[in-house]
Amino acid sequence: MFRRTTIIVAAIAFAYMLFWDLYAYARYISYTSTYFDIGLADYNLYYYSVQHVSPMQFFVFMNHISFFFPVVFAFYKLFGNPFSFIWLQNLFLAATIPLLYLIGKIRSERLGMALAIAFAINPAFFGLGVFDAHLEGILPFFYMLSIYYYLKESRLFVLSFLILLAIIDTGAALAFALALALLVDQLIKRKKSSKKMLAMLILCLLLAILFIFAYWGISANIKSNVPPQLKAMNFFGEQKNAIAGTSNRIGIDSLLWLFGAFFSFGIMSVFAFLQTIVMLSPWLAEVFMVKNTLFITPYMQYFAYAIGGLGGTALGLNRLKGKKEGIIEASIYIFAMLFAVLFILAYGFPIPGKAQAISIPSAIENSSIMAQGSITPHLYNMLYVENPPDEKPLWFEPLNYTTYWFKPKYIVFDKELNDYGPMNSSSFNIFAYMGNNYTLYMRNGSLEIYVLKNKQSG
Repeated sequence: MFRRTTIIVAAIAFAYMLFWDLYAYARYISYTSTYFDIGLADYNLYYYSVQHVSPMQFFVFMNHISFFFPVVFAFYKLFGNPFSFIWLQNLFLAATIPLLYLIGKIRSERLGMALAIAFAINPAFFGLGVFDAHLEGILPFFYMLSIYYYLKESRLFVLSFLILLAIIDTGAALAFALALALLVDQLIKRKKSSKKMLAMLILCLLLAILFIFAYWGISANIKSNVPPQLKAMNFFGEQKNAIAGTSNRIGIDSLLWLFGAFFSFGIMSVFAFLQTIVMLSPWLAEVFMVKNTLFITPYMQYFAYAIGGLGGTALGLNRLKGKKEGIIEASIYIFAMLFAVLFILAYGFPIPGKAQAISIPSAIENSSIMAQGSITPHLYNMLYVENPPDEKPLWFEPLNYTTYWFKPKYIVFDKELNDYGPMNSSSFNIFAYMGNNYTLYMRNGSLEIYVLKNKQSG
């Protein structure tokens, strides 16, 4: 028979997954989900399912190199649904809850339950569910699985670490910092250190360096005749330019994010403070050196790179064996609730709007379309579909979406959707950008479709 606690943890994980799956669907039917990023993910998956590409190109997903992508693609082929990537991400996020229970259970079931609940209510990680789906959403599970096997001194640590390295190019830096932090943890133990773990950690550090150089080299040299949505972004190469030319300012709200990174799972990270600093170093570097404000933007995927704070909590718990568990348990709940309240008060919570009924004529779906961001996720089964160009491309965006790779035959937009305004602002007008060479094809309420002049078809 299952223990009652195990059943409760499983129920929390299932409810977590179900909530974010339904939330994503609510965003989709209310036309709140956008081209960035579920539309982009859907386009990548559909393109690879109908077009032949080189073996190396197949590892490019959403402009990143990912050796884990074949798993994502297999899941997509199994269900044949653009929501498959969202389901897969939410499955791994939900699976992190019982995993944290097992990590805490090394000390006691009550501490395991506290960690599981703290993760489930952490609003900074909500961004992984709010903002569609990303490979970053898979990082927390394999990051914490690696720590679990480290605490158990299992050889499966290496396998879990390899998967963590394979998920996404930017995650390799996260994995390197993890291996380095765990090596520091072993050195601090001195005579109590494990020779087996030391050997595995040194191996994993070398593997992380190898993966970082492999990602960098592949992204810089891969040559494929594919649309810009499928080209690899040389993220690591862009960091040097970003540090040299950044003008962003990190405001006082970064203190809330720092608090969340270190203490949203209690104060145990203090007892593994050096290890926590090392594990958080990739996220801290992006925030305070690169000054990438996206990493402290609410309800986006980038707090996944602050998972090191949770890792530090797990190590701190392990170092506090024999201490009063009631105080530790209370600190987890108190700090988790405090951070959740402060975060929600500061940023609120995005609620999807009401369902919309927008019908795109089937006659134009096999053509080429430029549609506003909230419409593109509904055109996932097309080879030639684009989002309006960015007005101000971000510093890390070398793909230059302001230059089209095709001249769209149709322009589709709906004036009542929230993202219509920027398409026709005083600083940017899509018709002027495309040369004013379009005429009205059809109008249905607030939905308008324009066709390239002299090429109108019924």
